Amino acid sequence: MKLFLAMRKTLQELRLFARSESGMTLPVLAFSLVTLVGLSGVAIDTARVQMVQSKLQFSLDAAGLAAGATVSTSNLNSETSNYLNANFNGYMGATLTGSSVTANSTNTVFTLSATATVPTTFMGALGVKNVSVTTNSQISRAVTGLELVLVLDNTGSMADSAGGSVSKIHALQTAATTLVNTLFGGETTSTNGKLWVGIVPFTQAVNIGTSHPTWINPDYTYDKDFTTDTTATLDWGNGSNNNGWLGCVDARQNGYDITDDPPSTSTPATLFGEYYWPSDNLNQDSWKQGSNDWRFPQYNECKEKYKRCKNGTCTTVTGSCSTSNGYTCTDLGTQTCSLVSSCSGTYKTCTADGFTYASPLNTTQQGPNYLCPQQVTPMTNNSTTLLTAINAMTAQGNTEINQGMVWGWRMLSPRWQGMWGGTMDANGLPLAYNTQGMVKAIVLVTDGENTINNSSHGSYWYLGSGRTGSTNSGTAVSDLDDKTLDVCTAMKNEGVYIYTIGLGTSGGINTSELQSCATAVNYYFASPTTTQLSSIFSAIGDSLSNLRVSH
Repeated sequence: MKLFLAMRKTLQELRLFARSESGMTLPVLAFSLVTLVGLSGVAIDTARVQMVQSKLQFSLDAAGLAAGATVSTSNLNSETSNYLNANFNGYMGATLTGSSVTANSTNTVFTLSATATVPTTFMGALGVKNVSVTTNSQISRAVTGLELVLVLDNTGSMADSAGGSVSKIHALQTAATTLVNTLFGGETTSTNGKLWVGIVPFTQAVNIGTSHPTWINPDYTYDKDFTTDTTATLDWGNGSNNNGWLGCVDARQNGYDITDDPPSTSTPATLFGEYYWPSDNLNQDSWKQGSNDWRFPQYNECKEKYKRCKNGTCTTVTGSCSTSNGYTCTDLGTQTCSLVSSCSGTYKTCTADGFTYASPLNTTQQGPNYLCPQQVTPMTNNSTTLLTAINAMTAQGNTEINQGMVWGWRMLSPRWQGMWGGTMDANGLPLAYNTQGMVKAIVLVTDGENTINNSSHGSYWYLGSGRTGSTNSGTAVSDLDDKTLDVCTAMKNEGVYIYTIGLGTSGGINTSELQSCATAVNYYFASPTTTQLSSIFSAIGDSLSNLRVSH
């Protein structure tokens, strides 16, 4: 307004001057020059104002994109102000005098405004010392269509702390819970068909559940755990095959352990074998050193009965009868039989009679399912299902990262469409690679390195079994590392984004492997302590958001 009044006054004076017929040529010329210079100065100041306004608009857009990219909007105003100041940076001497940002109820549209004061140069002579400019912007945030699988370490070391007051498994549960709640925006169900999340807990094996019998190879060869056990029938503690199987599977052989080939009865090598930890006290192989003793041989021991008498007094004895000290012994022709754990020297007959079992025979803490982790959760759009699974995770077992990753891939691979059942089948999941508007991603969290030894049965059995390709400890671990990277490379070649997190100190983590597995350098995150984990999950959630400017 001040600028308009100053220009109006100047034009009025010019008109009055033009009507005047008195004066000299020189004063007329001088006044004309002054006026031209003044008008030129006004034009320069006006151009500066326009440049500042353009810079302010650009800075406001950039600030809105940067601040709006965070999944959480709790500090939206302060974040916007920080980004705005950093981008505007006192451009051409202008000063920011205010900014604001508001979000709609679903945190998907952000309305922003900013005001700056521009100091004038030439216009100051006309009484206009500064000019105020205001810009507005609107940022729309849409979560990209997403198929996300969380591959989460549930091994025993996760029960330890890592520089914090809570265990690593508890910190992982808290961070994963926050991520799920944020992605779902606090809603129980995502109904737009754009958000699907699954969970693959892993230890030395992965638990696929018991609802996929067609995936299992009925002719799978198992470890034999007792001399008289000459069949492939597994004993789960109740004398019945399969009834006690919890759902963990061994790694496939012949190269199929690192592929996304779906199981097919026409190709038996693609089928899976049931994970079965034999009772360590009955192992025939000297290199097996485990302590999971749960199955014990049982014998039917029968002893002879005798009538033992002296001076008319008789008693019945079992096993043997001594005639010393004037006793007489009469064989009664009958026997007493009982089930025992070993045969004594006084039996008439003693034959193997099956097995007896440790009690209680817990399905995950003892027995053939020992250290089998929490069951996988196929991709779903229901946050309650996911949070229940996260809360149920426990820390136990050893580490075979490649099995967690390959099962994460199988949950995302379109080759498995129609195989997982339930919500996934009902929605045609997993979708084809590169489906427009959809992204496939995996988040891997682990606190350790690949492990295989002779004291723990895993998806590759024992070190001495040689199922990784070697019975040498160092070579076998290297084989598992290579298998992990092969799986990661195969997924990245299909366009799957991989985020990796190393939880704990680098001394217990194969940092190089996690960095190589990740999609890019900035897709790997180090979390030396549990306190950083939630912020890392938030950063990953942010990177899965897609923003666009919508003035």
